[in-house]
Amino acid sequence: MGLLGWLFGGAKQPKLGRPLISDIAVSIPGDDGTPATKNQIDAIERLICEPPLGNLTYQQAAAIMSARSYSKFVVDDVLSKPGIRHPRRPVYLALQANLIAFIVRDPQARANACKWSNRNFERGEESPPPKNAHWQQAIAFIAPVIAKL
Repeated sequence: MGLLGWLFGGAKQPKLGRPLISDIAVSIPGDDGTPATKNQIDAIERLICEPPLGNLTYQQAAAIMSARSYSKFVVDDVLSKPGIRHPRRPVYLALQANLIAFIVRDPQARANACKWSNRNFERGEESPPPKNAHWQQAIAFIAPVIAKL
């Protein structure tokens, strides 16, 4: 069950499912088809818990990992606000996985997350993403789930 099913399914307890890899492994313009590395595959399988990933490309895996880093900052920032109850780990991971799917499926959000991640990699740092329109879009996406916690 994905985020929308959980939100509108009348769940009383936080039971949020993780998206399928088919919801996350989107086609990326300019992707040359180079296969994902074993390290990328292992990290994504831990995140999504749906092995095997099939024919994931390096570009797809890089976008997923960039979205993962970006989503962690967003989710942690939202959950640090006063009065918000931090969910149990399975709900946290499912929330993050659904936000990753949201980011990689939106071309502008994906490009923003990848640009931010690449900039951090080039600088050798892990600075938070700018709180711009893409950040607000990500917060708006998870807000209904946060309200149900």
